[in-house]
Amino acid sequence: MRLFRTVLPGLLILAATATSHGQTAPVAPTTPEDVATPLAPDDAHKLLLKVGLNAGRSVRWSGYAGWSGRTPVSLAAEYALSPRFTLYGQLDTDIDVLRRRSLDGNTMPLVSSGAIGVGGRYYYNQVGRARNNRAHGLFVGNYLGLELHTELERYGSSLRTGPSLNALWGMQRRLGRNFLVDFNAGVGYGPNRSATTGYNTSAGTIATQFNLGIYFGR
Repeated sequence: MRLFRTVLPGLLILAATATSHGQTAPVAPTTPEDVATPLAPDDAHKLLLKVGLNAGRSVRWSGYAGWSGRTPVSLAAEYALSPRFTLYGQLDTDIDVLRRRSLDGNTMPLVSSGAIGVGGRYYYNQVGRARNNRAHGLFVGNYLGLELHTELERYGSSLRTGPSLNALWGMQRRLGRNFLVDFNAGVGYGPNRSATTGYNTSAGTIATQFNLGIYFGR
């Protein structure tokens, strides 16, 4: 009993010291950046496939034929290198709503124009958007892009191409689980197609780009 009365106070003092240390041990502070930084995408979600309509191409200037209405079908793929950087490619096919006739009286083809684009995107301010509870995440948010863009147009049996390198600003948002809206606009520079016709024109020209797509994407 004497041994118990001697040891018990020591055990109580040791337990109190350990409890006090546990309560006062410093905890590493968390920052908004730690909380809001998006996680790296896993392999199953790095690729986004999209199909839809690009309303930005629905009305186009057709030279001598003036303005024409078209149904612009788009196919696109976007691959995430990281939560903020992606690579993408897009194919636009303009289907003529009203068939037109060429100067020689022949009916213009059903698909007389289109475009191919490949490039990269940087989704910026993801942390700030998360902190303010705004749309963010993989393939979602505002972005800056650089795209090698080529316009395609058929003239009879020939195909005219108009390549340019464009800088873009855009935004992509989810509409529910399976749909997205993707808007971008930009400006660039490319060779002047008129320079090959014999006219006295500059070798290069300013190119503009405007896209507004509604897509089904998974």
